[in-house]
Amino acid sequence: KHICVDEFALRKGHNYATSALNAETGRILAIVPHRDQDAIESLLKKVTGSIQTAVSDFAAAMAGAIKSVFPTAIHVLDRFHLVQFFTDALQRRRRYLNDAKQHHKSRFIDRCLARKPEELTEEERGFVREWLREDYHTQHIYQALNHMRYVLKATTETQAEKRLKAWLKRYQFHTSGVVSKIAKTVIAHEKAMIHTIISPFSNGIMEGTNNKIKLIKRRGFGYRNDDRLFLRLRLETGH
Repeated sequence: KHICVDEFALRKGHNYATSALNAETGRILAIVPHRDQDAIESLLKKVTGSIQTAVSDFAAAMAGAIKSVFPTAIHVLDRFHLVQFFTDALQRRRRYLNDAKQHHKSRFIDRCLARKPEELTEEERGFVREWLREDYHTQHIYQALNHMRYVLKATTETQAEKRLKAWLKRYQFHTSGVVSKIAKTVIAHEKAMIHTIISPFSNGIMEGTNNKIKLIKRRGFGYRNDDRLFLRLRLETGH
């Protein structure tokens, strides 16, 4: 059995809960309030059966809980969160792209820098080249992101190890502080990273469930009673 573990906000900006889903069907298996390691461990103990794969974000509490409750399970990190480290860093650097901001909306700049180069039009790729020339820190983050995308395309464990090693060699002690910081995070999760690269599982299925959670919360005007919300969520995702 393969599961995804993720957190979601019960109230805007604070009060979190954590859910475990079937990674293949998106069915909610269990929900608990809070997102600390004790809460996640209590959540995982509610999940029955032999767990082979557990997908989560990079939070230390997630890794600790998964290792504690399912010591033999393969821990896979969510690719979306990995890519987000880079795209968030690119957004923070946007304020230094003065020339770009004079000609383009911030959302357009963010979108072009976050997308894969092959998904952009020729004109958009031209804009990106100009922006990378304008700020070398943006250039370093962008190059590190697209090199990581190449790493994530590896199909065997040997290939994954070789590509990840090359990426770390290039960026671990990089002059760009934000890039070396991301590299340190990757090193801290190096074993899980190899599983992440070659695993067919990700937290992508969580997106649909999280959207469903938002709709149910909106429909119930916020659900002041968390137990009722959890029951409704499990009912509506086929639990």
